Parts: sequence; C-alpha cells; structure tokens
Amino acid sequence: MQPEATPLLSVALSKDGVWSVNERGPSRVAVAYFPSKMGAMRHAVRVAKAKRRCRVAVLEGNGAVRAARDYDNPVSGSVETP
Repeated sequence: MQPEATPLLSVALSKDGVWSVNERGPSRVAVAYFPSKMGAMRHAVRVAKAKRRCRVAVLEGNGAVRAARDYDNPVSGSVETP
C-alpha cells in the first residue's frame, strides 16, 4: 500500500496585489483569494490544522519557496474550516 501524498497549501501574492491560497491534494484542488497576507495565512493554517497531514508554503514572486511548515495532526477535524 502506497503512503498518501501530503496536501500542499501555497500562499502567494499575485501580480494584481491579491493574496491566494492554493490547495493541492490527492482528492482536492481549490483556490481562495484574500486582500491581505494575514487573511491568507490565517486561512491556510486553519485548513492545515483541520487535516491529518499538510504542508503550508509561502511563495515568492518567482515561485521559490520563502518559508514552509509541515503540520502533522494525529486527531484531525477539531478545527472548523469555513
């Protein structure tokens, strides 16, 4: 049995100044947009904490990873996601 791929949440600033959170996982692809970096980071961390395993990465304008953190929650589902 193959291990399940870790979902990735990437936070990036678009060229028009809007922050986006892109979620890519084995069974889900989603995009959410926010006017501020704080709102985007808050959403990304909330979603990551609701999953069993997840990685959050903040991307620079050229696509390079500026910062990343892995979340490993043995008991997921304790955080509500909007």
